[in-house]
Parts: sequence; C-alpha cells; structure tokens
Amino acid sequence: MVKLFSGDCRRGAFFRRVDWTAFWTATVISMLVYFFTLGPSVGLEDSGELAVAGDHLGVPHPPGYPIWTMCAYLFARLFSWVTYQGQPTPSWSISLMSAVFAALAAGITAMLITRSASDMMRDAHEYDDDFDDRQSNLLCWAGGVGGSLVFAFSPVMWSQATIVEVYTLNAFFLMWIFLLTYRWMRRPSEKILWLTAFVFGLGLTNYQVLLLAALPLVVMIFLRDIALFRDFLMLGVPVALTAHVLQVGSLMGAKPGMAGPAYAKFEPLMKIAVPSMPLLVAGMVAVMLAVVGALFLNSVRKNSVVHKGLAWAGDLSVRGAFIVAGRAAFGGILILFSAAASGITG
Repeated sequence: MVKLFSGDCRRGAFFRRVDWTAFWTATVISMLVYFFTLGPSVGLEDSGELAVAGDHLGVPHPPGYPIWTMCAYLFARLFSWVTYQGQPTPSWSISLMSAVFAALAAGITAMLITRSASDMMRDAHEYDDDFDDRQSNLLCWAGGVGGSLVFAFSPVMWSQATIVEVYTLNAFFLMWIFLLTYRWMRRPSEKILWLTAFVFGLGLTNYQVLLLAALPLVVMIFLRDIALFRDFLMLGVPVALTAHVLQVGSLMGAKPGMAGPAYAKFEPLMKIAVPSMPLLVAGMVAVMLAVVGALFLNSVRKNSVVHKGLAWAGDLSVRGAFIVAGRAAFGGILILFSAAASGITG
C-alpha cells in the first residue's frame, strides 16, 4: 500500500507510482458514478442525431466529428447485446463511451495536478533538509484526486458524460495535450513534441474549439525553447498571412449575371474593407527581416570558423533568437492590425 504513494518509477519513466495512483483513483471513482447515472436511451440536445450517426457510421451535423463517429460505432458494436425494454439501445452504448472518455479526462487531470504540484513543492524546498518526500506525495495525490473529481462532477461535465454527446472526447484530448505539454516542458523530447502535435491534430477532427488551446501551447514553447518558438513563428506567420489574404479575397463583391470575379450567390457588396497598406507592408518587411536574421543565426551556429574568430558568437544565438522572435511577432501583429485599421472602398 505504501508503494502506491511512493515516488519510485521505472527507469527512464517520467511519471511515478503516486501519479498513476492518482490517475486510476480519479478514473475509477468518476467512472463508477457516471455508469450508475448513465442515460438508458436517447436524451436531449443532439443525442438522437448523434446516436443514429454513430450506430450506422454516418455523418452528423457539421463539422461531422469523424473520430467521434468511429469510436461511437465501435462502442455500439461492442455493446450491441444491451437492450432497453426489450429493444436494442445503441444510445446507451454511446453514452457509455462518453462516460469512459470523461473518466479518462478526470484521471489525466489528477495525474497532471499530482505531478506538477509535486515538482513545485520539491523545487520550493530544494534546500530544506527536513523535507518529507512521502508526505509531499500524499498531499499532492489528495490535491490531484480532489481537483479532478471537482472537475468530473461539475454540472457541465457530469451532464455531458451521461448522454450521447461529443464534448467528453474533446475534454479527453484537451487534458491529454496539457499532460504531454507538461511532460515536454520538464523533460524535452522530440518524440513527445511530435506526439503532442499528433494528438492535437487528432483532437481537431472532433471539435475545432480545441484550437483555443494553441495559444497556451505557444506560450509554453516560448518559455521553454526560444529557438523552437522562433521556428514556429517562421512557419506560422506565412500561414496566417495566407489565410488573411484569402479572407480579403472572399470579401470581393459579386456582380449580377456572374459577370464579376465572384458568383452572385449573395447580394452584391457595395462597400468592402481592405487592409491598411502601410501596416501590411511594414508587417511583411518585419517578417522578412526576421527570416533573414534566422538564416544569419543559423549560418553563425554552423560555421565553426566564425565561432572561433568572434568571442561573442557563443551568446549570439540566444540573444539573436529573442530579437528574431520579437521581430517576427511584431510583424505578425502589424499584419493582423492592418485589418483593424482597414479602409473602406466602394
């Protein structure tokens, strides 16, 4: 029993026994409560439509929820023997899937809280000789399980975990991304970073609100690896600029009779907003200077002759990374603000 709350772990593993104990405690408790409060058949909201789509591997309302539909179809087949008043009830099977993903989300939350709290306490008491690691693990386990159960039994989460809905799968992906991000922050690894990106992309096939999690991920990358953040901006700014140009193109007015550059599906636009040209040009110049700066830093880092001839070359990459990242961010902000300062043309 004592080993369940110990800080031991397998060689090379990041999460300890106490972290996994918190995970399974929260998962089992929340799953039991969800199971005994599960809806027996079709409920409210979109339950009927989603149950039919999941049972027949169909396509629900936009955005379609492909990963959710495939998981729902699997659960409907696995528990096809369950009946309600003598009739098959695929809705119960898919509601059970909602409960499973909600319980896993609660378990991952408990694991994240336990491990992060333990790390913070250990860092705060690094030089204390009387620090009790076992007591710290027990307190962190209690905090992790308690916090995750508050999340699991909140009115919104509990209500979605017992019916046919897509939101618990989204909560599962969100907490998994946060857990992987914390793992990468504490022990950076390219494999973990690629896995985080894969899970993030997989989660977007379920619910696009997950895009809001991109902002804290960018902040995490900035705090942990400024060079990676610079590369992220170098790739992200052109993509954002392309999306902005496409958005401007979609505002072009249509002419009756399909004589204009756009089809006359809607009423012609008499006035359209175009970006402020000075701000747009200034933003593009800042981004291009950031690209040139990144190429220069890369050449300095790879050229051993330059490193030997310049005493300050060792610190150049770090200082230059901040400058390049700031310049790219400034250019991106100018490009975004060019729309806010747009002019009106007839």
